Amino acid sequence: MKKLQPDWFTQNWLDAEYQKYVVLAYLQAVQQNFVEHKLWPDLPELRSHYDAGIRFSRGKGTLNAAFPKRVSRVTGPPPRIEYKSEVTESALMAEMDAIMDFALPRFQAMLTEGQQRWADIAQSLTLAPVGLLPLRPEEGYLFLHASNQAEMQVYYFCMTLYSDQEPGGRLIQLRFIEAVRKSLANTFENIKLDLIRRHRHMPNPATFMLESKKVYPVQETLLPIARQLLAQAAA
Repeated sequence: MKKLQPDWFTQNWLDAEYQKYVVLAYLQAVQQNFVEHKLWPDLPELRSHYDAGIRFSRGKGTLNAAFPKRVSRVTGPPPRIEYKSEVTESALMAEMDAIMDFALPRFQAMLTEGQQRWADIAQSLTLAPVGLLPLRPEEGYLFLHASNQAEMQVYYFCMTLYSDQEPGGRLIQLRFIEAVRKSLANTFENIKLDLIRRHRHMPNPATFMLESKKVYPVQETLLPIARQLLAQAAA
């Protein structure tokens, strides 16, 4: 199982045992990706599932209150009508409790693990400017470089909208340009100058080098973390 649908807990929702299997299969796939240092998109999706489960559990009283009710008895004086929900707790809500009681702590534990892996990898990376930065470092180039490899990847980046859904709070677009071999003669500064000569629409680009001591998945880990670090550098 690769993904968990956003409405997973309302699919076959009266079968708690089936939903437990769905949760365990999903978390097993996420765990394997985390072991392989693949954090995106599993980490934000896991956060979304956990938050949705918390919202559902907290709103259960509101949901239960919305079910049809019938008069159960009249007491008094003074006259008072008591109502009873036509949907019994044992028939529906207790089953949902069992599903959420099983899923939420496991989501939280896996989320904590993923966040710690993200923080550890981010701390091990080095983001440094290449040359002087312009006053508004919101557009330019990003060099991805593993210290044990000669070849590096060059990306164009552009910071656009502010977004609380993005790591670092900024929406950052990244586009791959080319792979370049670094050498004693072909330094980071020389590579930047060559880019400026070939792309004259950006005469003074902000240029950063993100260096890692280990090789990590680019799309699933390095680029998402790079977006966060770039947003922080431009803050």
